[in-house]
Parts: sequence; structure tokens; C-alpha cells
Amino acid sequence: MRPSIATVTVLEEGRVELRLELNAEAWLAEIPPSVTNTDDALNAPVYDALRQLDDETLAAELVARQRALIETLGLFTERSKLPLSLQGVQVFPEPDLGLPRISEVSLIGGLTTEAQGLRYEVDPTHPATAVRVYLSATEDPIVDYLMTGQSTPLLPLVGPILRDVPALVGRYITLGFLHILPKGLDHIVFILGLVLLSHRLMDLVWQVTAFTVAHSVTLALGLFGVITLSPAIVEPLIAASIAYVAFENLYRSHLVRSRTAIVFLFGLLHGLGFASVLTELGLPPRDYVIGLLAFNGGVELGQFAVIAGAYLSVGYWVLKAPWYRSRVAVPASLAIGGLGTFWCLERLGVFA
Repeated sequence: MRPSIATVTVLEEGRVELRLELNAEAWLAEIPPSVTNTDDALNAPVYDALRQLDDETLAAELVARQRALIETLGLFTERSKLPLSLQGVQVFPEPDLGLPRISEVSLIGGLTTEAQGLRYEVDPTHPATAVRVYLSATEDPIVDYLMTGQSTPLLPLVGPILRDVPALVGRYITLGFLHILPKGLDHIVFILGLVLLSHRLMDLVWQVTAFTVAHSVTLALGLFGVITLSPAIVEPLIAASIAYVAFENLYRSHLVRSRTAIVFLFGLLHGLGFASVLTELGLPPRDYVIGLLAFNGGVELGQFAVIAGAYLSVGYWVLKAPWYRSRVAVPASLAIGGLGTFWCLERLGVFA
């Protein structure tokens, strides 16, 4: 499962275009947005059957269900819901059946002469959605990130848009935190791999600081387009970094200085992974810096939550025990190393 992307454009002569990128199979199978992995859903067999369809057949399924889909698309003026009609459906090929396939639905609607504002609301049947609203062809878009059931404010069609900076900061802190907990399992596992070999708090602080500085740098450079690297390269390397840290825990009983430098290098990789998330979801052009800092702050809060959870639930009680390494650190590192290796091979397409 992944967020949807809704692009709303106010065209000439009072027309409004809505382009929605979504996981069509998940919506057609009526999988709740709260499900993060379609395999865990009650309707997983329905989803899997839809995922087996070729692109043209899936597009035809969406066209056949267009009335039901349009009813879930919440584009409102200040007085009423905007009627929409289907313009077209495009399904983007994804040969790996283990990955979600993205479909784009294009719709058109008309504004009445009395309409003064426009807002977008995410229906309970749709997942979190990045919303971009172009009120004119010459202005930058208003960008928002909405969870299921949330709505943008009413955006005036004429006149200036008032910036709600606290709300923007809150949204992107939440987005950054959620990218770690609960959605960033690979990042969680990487942090746990660091924790296992850190017997002193300062050791962990130095590693996490190096990781934070590194991913902050590449997050900013990636978001501003200075560095671009395909996820097909970044994601396997992130998985390989998890495996390396875990397997290093097996042959080292204590930290060495080179560990901090290695963690810094791996942090650069993870930052590019974070950047791909923000690039896909979008940031308001005039609020790039605010959104970037807020998202990064959310990521840090998520990382510290992982560290605190690990320490309070396990570390505090057994870290000083003589059997900690043999009974906790080594078995956990083996599990993490195996998982990182599996993810690396999976992301390289070995199991396709």
C-alpha cells in the first residue's frame, strides 16, 4: 500500500481537472486504508486476482466502476460537492507482481459562477493522499498531505492564500515520524542494529548523530535536485547497509572508530531514500525549507522513539548482563542480517 496523489487544476472557463494516482487494485478489492500490506487484508485474494490482470483489463475494470469511484472523490466548493465525469484511465505497467501497480484516473468538472472556493477531502475508502492544487496556470501549487478523512482548507479562487505555517509544520513532522514508525521497517531495523553493539549511551549518540547529519545532507540535496539516484539503486543499498551493520555486530564485541564513519556513509544512502518520499509527495515551493526541516524533525523523533523503545523494553534490563551478547545481541543481529540480505536480494529482483 502507498499514498495516493491528487492533482487538482483550475482551468479556463470555470473547468476543474482532477488527476488521481492510486493503487486501483486495493480500492477495487475494498481493502481498508489502515492496512499497510495487502497480504494482511481479508480481501487479499481479491487483490491478488486483480493484480494478475493485464493493464488494459484493469483499466476496463475501473471504467466499469467509475460511478462508485467518482462518489468517493471529494472535490467541494463552499456550498456543495463538485460533479465530476471520467475523462480517461491510464494504468502504468509494473511487471513485478509483488509491487503495487499505479493507475491514474483523469476527471473533469465545472464550477458555477457563484463558487468562491475549492477544497479536497480524502474519502474513508482512500489512503493518505498528497494533494496539489493549481488555482491558476501561472501560480505555484498549494500542496498538502492528508490522512484518510482529512480535508484541505477552503482555498479561495480569487485573492491571496493565507499560509498556515503551524499546520504545515505539524503535517510534515507527522509525515516524517510516520515514515519511521510504523512505515519505515527498514529504517527501524537499521537503528536496532546500531543499538545492539552500543553498550554506552555516548557510543549510540555518536552513531545516531553521524547518521542524522548524513541523511539530513542528502535529504536536502536530493529534494533540491542536486543529487538524483534511482530508487532501484538506493533501496537495495539501504538493505545492504542493514545487513552490514548486523553482521559487523557478530564479529565485533565492541565499537571501533570506523563504525561511526561507516554509519555516516550509510546515512547518506538513507537520506536519498527519505528524499524520494518527499519528491514523490511534493512540498509547497514557497515552503521548501520549512517543510524539509519539519519532515526531518519528524524522522528524528521517530528514530529516538525506536531507540527509547528498545532501551526501555529490553536494553535497560539486560544490557549489563554477562550473557547479553550471546543471548540477545548475536541472535538479534543474525535475524537482522538475514532480513537485510533478503530485502537486498528482493529489491534487486532476484525473487521476481
